[in-house]
Amino acid sequence: MSQENVEVIKRANAALNGGDIDAAFQDYAPDATVRDLLKGPDQPTVVTGIEAMRQVWALWIEAFDELSADVQEFIDAENAVVCAVHWHGRGKTSGMNIDVDQFDVFEFADGKIVRATLGYRSKAEALEAVGRTPAA
Repeated sequence: MSQENVEVIKRANAALNGGDIDAAFQDYAPDATVRDLLKGPDQPTVVTGIEAMRQVWALWIEAFDELSADVQEFIDAENAVVCAVHWHGRGKTSGMNIDVDQFDVFEFADGKIVRATLGYRSKAEALEAVGRTPAA
């Protein structure tokens, strides 16, 4: 497993959970893209660039208390890391709870995240997206 890539994900995840948006995106390439397969209402499916990522995350923080993502598993996929993630939070106004298990894929080039795809419903689907065959 590329321990360096895993450490990047751990650092970014801890920063997001701690509310430090700037630190969360420091290991993303300037032109990185994020594709959210389970996007929230009025959210774009794909955003490009760190500023656009900050804006989307700020909207989520504005809408939810206690919003966090707990990474439960890291799976090596050569130049990508597949993560089993549990997202949870509570709407500030609505009181609606988020309680979602999903698989997120982070693709790397030159030590930076260049593409993230969030919201695969199964490990098999996420692994197939990065050209890996799930173990039987």
